[in-house]
Amino acid sequence: MGQDMNDDFSPADSAPSEEAFMWPRFLSRLRDAFCLDSQPPSGEQDIARLQPRISDTPPADAAELRRIKRAVKSFPPRGVADFLVSVCIAYGTDIFFYLDQSHFMAELDQLYNDEQSSLREDAGFVCLVLAVFALGSQWTALARPEDLSNATSAEDRNFDPGRIFYNQTRILISDLIDRPCIKSVQATFILGVYLMPASAISASYVYMGLALRKALAIGLHQEPDDPSLGDDEKETRRRLWWSIYSLERTVTIKLNRPRSVDQEIITACLPKPFPRDTSQKFDNVQHQIANAAFVRIIDKLSEPGAWSNTNHSHTGASRRSTDVQISLKAWKKSLPSSLKLQNVDPKSSSYRAVFHLHLNYYFAWIDMGKVSVVTVVRARLQAIFHASAGPSDVPRDVEQSSEACVKAAKKMLELFEGLCRGGNMARFSFTDFQGCSIATIIVLLAGILERDSGYEGRVAFGLDCLRRMSSAGNTTAKMGVRFVEALQSITNEARSKLVMARRREMSQAQESSSGQAEGYGRWAEWLANAEVVGSPSGDESDLEMDHSGQPSASAHGPLISPDIMLSSPWEEAAALQLQEMSASGFGMPAGEGVVSDESTLMPLPTGEESWLPSFAWNDDQMYLMGLTGMGGLDFRGGIS
Repeated sequence: MGQDMNDDFSPADSAPSEEAFMWPRFLSRLRDAFCLDSQPPSGEQDIARLQPRISDTPPADAAELRRIKRAVKSFPPRGVADFLVSVCIAYGTDIFFYLDQSHFMAELDQLYNDEQSSLREDAGFVCLVLAVFALGSQWTALARPEDLSNATSAEDRNFDPGRIFYNQTRILISDLIDRPCIKSVQATFILGVYLMPASAISASYVYMGLALRKALAIGLHQEPDDPSLGDDEKETRRRLWWSIYSLERTVTIKLNRPRSVDQEIITACLPKPFPRDTSQKFDNVQHQIANAAFVRIIDKLSEPGAWSNTNHSHTGASRRSTDVQISLKAWKKSLPSSLKLQNVDPKSSSYRAVFHLHLNYYFAWIDMGKVSVVTVVRARLQAIFHASAGPSDVPRDVEQSSEACVKAAKKMLELFEGLCRGGNMARFSFTDFQGCSIATIIVLLAGILERDSGYEGRVAFGLDCLRRMSSAGNTTAKMGVRFVEALQSITNEARSKLVMARRREMSQAQESSSGQAEGYGRWAEWLANAEVVGSPSGDESDLEMDHSGQPSASAHGPLISPDIMLSSPWEEAAALQLQEMSASGFGMPAGEGVVSDESTLMPLPTGEESWLPSFAWNDDQMYLMGLTGMGGLDFRGGIS
């Protein structure tokens, strides 16, 4: 009985909401818990009849109706509307679920063809349509015919046509805040996706959070058990929840933001194939399933410093890292053949969706190992430039994590090579830019220590991709390119210093080896003379000659060359240089590196004490986020 009470009244099951918390269901559970019959008295039946009226959305007032009508008048002609919706579905849907495509198209048809349609006064639906138009306009470049002349291209302008529709939705958002309906969740979610390229850390983050909160408010995170809901509607709720949660969780990890929802409260099942999928223009249910399963794994990456070797529980962190690595490998191995990138036609609209699944997979490896890369680079440089401080051993698991991170970065850049070859590079995508930036930065950092024959090509390609994506006019993206270029210059300088130091060590070793050989020869010569002097056949004249000539070896010790005892001028200069490096603390002057002209690269500090940035020696999370591109590429742009 006690167990049954816990099951029936767990916080996840009994959380009240405007839609999902149904009085009849609650009263029925209460009667069952108290061992009563299931037939409710008349008073409970009255409550059940009253409940639907309480949950009904209040009618719009006159001011709201005027706002809705103005928004409807701003709709484009039907042909343009159909084009934008088709582009949104084909290229903007990606690995997520926004809406039932066939049902949405039927309602849109009703709105355009029926002047008396109630949908024309539905703020939720009108806002949803505008959000779809805005997101679709963002991807029209990928739907542009190859033989179209540049003169008719709208994408060549540094102007976001989606703002036309987004500005209308901003007027209606206030009418949706307190509306507990699916359409309001869908509208705010799509707006959050649309705003990601311009302001992933501000406006988009807010809209994404609004969609998540509204989804929680109507119980989308719970497995629906309301008998009044059909199977189609239940599946819609599951898919919408996992899409919102997955994207919001992925973005919070990439932007180093706190977790919004604990995975433990989610009872909704993962999406699954459904008969209606065949009627969808873009059937991506397998993408949704794979993405939701992936996010359940990377949710464990959220703990600050979880993979740092400075964590208080290194053993525990290492065990968590191993568990996640095993889960990631199993996830990738379980992908169906249709989600293997090599099996997808680059001209297919699903190519970018599959590309993003693999991009996020390699990002997870980078996220686990980025701290280890810094740790290994730091330890190797300290061993050379701070040798007096003693050895700085790096645990083997940290080295392995660093190696896996660098390998993932190279793999991610290979993904972008395929994206470019297939002509699928977007004008600007937050996910694409951030992934390419992180991969390039990791390759640059690893290149301080070792550079193979493909290093220069990888770095040049990564920077070229970033420049192409930033050429669409996104100011924050241009700043991100400057950040990576500045880091490239710093890592090149660090590499030069390291190469010089290694050459000095090699030269010193060669001189030491040469000096040792010369010393051994003199020792052998002295020993031979000593044997002659000490032999019984020696006579007095030998001793007299020795006394009158060179100093006696037995009296003054073996012959020692003066240049072996004294430091060479080169060694003194090297020691002085290392002392200056140590005194500098490898710091970078704070007042330098200001960008004054966008047409030139970021000015870089020069001089001995600025050859390595201070953040490379600081375990503070803010510096680590900046090092991986998070801090420098936060996409603060807001909304004009």
